[in-house]
Amino acid sequence: MTTDVHHGADAPSARPDVWDAQRLASLLADVGETGLRDILRLFLADVPFLQAQLASAIAAGNARAALQVLATVQDSAEALGLAAMASLVRGFRDAPLTAAIPGLLAQEATRIRFVPTLKHAS
Repeated sequence: MTTDVHHGADAPSARPDVWDAQRLASLLADVGETGLRDILRLFLADVPFLQAQLASAIAAGNARAALQVLATVQDSAEALGLAAMASLVRGFRDAPLTAAIPGLLAQEATRIRFVPTLKHAS
């Protein structure tokens, strides 16, 4: 395994689960599986736009705009119970902004494939 500055040493094993099981259970109780899938679909549809905004802000050296995009992604990830994405973005916000961040964000988004059932939420 390799060291990753955004995840710490041995990044794959240090990565949190995609979903926060407690938040997932709460969302499923509140909006149901279909509702959560719809919300998740909307969020994932926004990721490329947010990624482009982030890349543009980083390329322009506009840290304030980049941090605003990261805050938006983090807030959404936390609200949806996407523990790994929220953790990743927190790490980005605390580290120097690099051109690799938008790609890493997209890579994390690919891990969000479906809404798991509660027995698979951990």
